[in-house]
Parts: sequence; structure tokens; C-alpha cells
Amino acid sequence: MRTLAIITILILTGTTVSIAQDKDKSDGFKPLRFNNITEATVGFQIGKTTRTTSFAGGESEANVAGHKFPAPRLATSFGLLVGELFYFGPGIAYTFQPADKNNSLEHQVSVFGQTRLNFAKGRIRPFLDFKGGYHFASLAEANQTLDSDWYKWDGFFLEPALGLSFKLGKHAFLNTSLSYQFVSAGNRIRQTIQDENGGALVNAGMNEKYHRFLLSFGFTFQ
Repeated sequence: MRTLAIITILILTGTTVSIAQDKDKSDGFKPLRFNNITEATVGFQIGKTTRTTSFAGGESEANVAGHKFPAPRLATSFGLLVGELFYFGPGIAYTFQPADKNNSLEHQVSVFGQTRLNFAKGRIRPFLDFKGGYHFASLAEANQTLDSDWYKWDGFFLEPALGLSFKLGKHAFLNTSLSYQFVSAGNRIRQTIQDENGGALVNAGMNEKYHRFLLSFGFTFQ
């Protein structure tokens, strides 16, 4: 009788372990795994851009118009996901910045490191995201009548963001986020661009820093 009880306990224990393993397997949970984050978003600038210009030993600060048109961006990174909550890895992005009366059209390619902390694993996931790297911007042909608010959005950048994701499927999310962008752009061009009166609109020797806020909407696949 005692032997039968022991065998019964062993069978029940083995069944419980098997069910737990199957559940973990079906849930796909792993404490550490490779992961990819691909995002397709559209960013809307909030307010104006703050620009700090350093030139010839002096420094000045101004609020400039920035780009008024929303910029679509496609970004992807590949790294490690820890505990289904914390992600880090390198990435690359492409941003199309349409032209407006103050700024020329730009194609921007960015290389960056990304970290993301999800505060929950459910269908609604608040998150904190951070990207830092370098923007490479190719400027469309600059004419001689650009406004003094014009700038070229390239250089080293930092971009922390606070957002909210809504799970749509196994790997798809609808998300929105508020981000702060800081860009340090130095010696952006090789020659001084002048206005129609011969005044310098953009000087090749300038170093500039930009600050702005973006409200973004889009899809994430992770």
C-alpha cells in the first residue's frame, strides 16, 4: 500500500511538471532571448524647435519653426529581450522629412543603440524607450532664398520616449509615444549658403544644438 502511494505521488508529480513545461512552452516564455523591434511611425512636432548656435566664440539661442510637416520613419533593431520586459540592441532607421517653406526636403538615415522597458506584459503595455546614435541627412538642393529658420537635422542625437502599446496580435502592436529629441550638429555643410543679398544663412563653421518634442503614432512588430 505504501509502495502504491509512493508510485501515485511520483506519477502526479511527473504529470504536474509535464503540464507546467507544456504551458511554458506554449506561452513561449524565455528569460533571455534574441528579439527584433521593427517600427513604422509618423511623428508630429509639438511646438517649436529650440536651436543653440555656436559660432566664432559666441553662442545664441532661438526658437525656430522646425519642420511643420509630419515625418514618417521606419526603424528596426535586433538585440536581447530579458524577462519579456527589458530590451536592448543596435538598430538602423530611415526618416523622410518633407520640405516646407523654411526647410528643404531631407532623407535621414540613423544608426543607434536602443533600450526599451515594458512595464507590463498584457494587452496594454506602457513603455519607456531610449535611442541614441547618429543621424545622417542628405539635403536636397539648397537654393539661395531659404528662410533663416532653415536647418539640417543631422548629427549625434538622443531620443528618450514614453509610450503606450496596444497588442493587436502575437507580435503586432499599435503604439503612441511622446519623445524628446536632442541633436548636436556640427559643420553640417562644406560651404556657406548665402541669401539673395549676400548674407550668410548657414555658415559651414557653425555648431548647433536642437531640442524638440514629437508625438508619434504607428505600429510595432516585436
